[in-house]
Amino acid sequence: MTNSCVTLTDLPDEILLMICQKLTNFDVIYCLKGLHRRIDRIIHDSIFTSHLSFVKWTKNGFLDRLHCDIVHRRYCLQILPSIHDRIKWLDLEVSSMKQILCAAYYPSLNSLGLYNIDEESIRFLSTAQNLSSEVFETQITTLTVSLNENEQNEEIYESRARIFHSIFVVFKRLTTLIVDQSLYQKLVRLCLTDEPLLTHFRSSTLLQLTINVQCFDDCLSLLDGRFPSLHTLDVELANMYCSNEISNQGDLPNLKRLSISCTFET
Repeated sequence: MTNSCVTLTDLPDEILLMICQKLTNFDVIYCLKGLHRRIDRIIHDSIFTSHLSFVKWTKNGFLDRLHCDIVHRRYCLQILPSIHDRIKWLDLEVSSMKQILCAAYYPSLNSLGLYNIDEESIRFLSTAQNLSSEVFETQITTLTVSLNENEQNEEIYESRARIFHSIFVVFKRLTTLIVDQSLYQKLVRLCLTDEPLLTHFRSSTLLQLTINVQCFDDCLSLLDGRFPSLHTLDVELANMYCSNEISNQGDLPNLKRLSISCTFET
């Protein structure tokens, strides 16, 4: 009996597809791209290219998958330029965000996940000359953000206000915004009533908002008409304080779902 060796290229498309679906899109593209023309055809399917996550979640935080220089260079110099027009969703960690966004032009990109972001990273999105502002201003409709809040101090409240305000300046067509702080044990919540920068910001396109705020006053501020198209609001607050002095900015004729939870903090 002679020995036989079966390689990936010997497998039918159906089996190759099943194998690829057991892996993350990040690993499929990195490990298999360029091995064979037929394999490239399979992994270039929208199943694997439409959503790429460069972020790995662990119990200690969100980590960058591009921590290795070899992986980083291959993605930025070879892979992303070759599939840039197929990508619709990117999850990025702040340490590699600039390089990935500058690696190619993404004409189909409509969703972003930005993890461990800070003021500097948001400022980069609004000022970088080698990035197309059209991508952010007109294409991005869904945004998930997780703020870098490992350091707790008084200035973090002002910093978070500036970040939140800048989000609506950079991303002008947002329909969904999720501020994901579920990872952190100590939350620095948004205080709309205490930060002048957040008093009058508005968005006429926002339909869905998920966020953590400090008190019931802040929740009422989100419902004061500044988001006239809003139909879904999920908000978690730390206390039920209410001054009953919220100034109404308009109506919410489209609001269909309101979910409020309270986690009392000491």
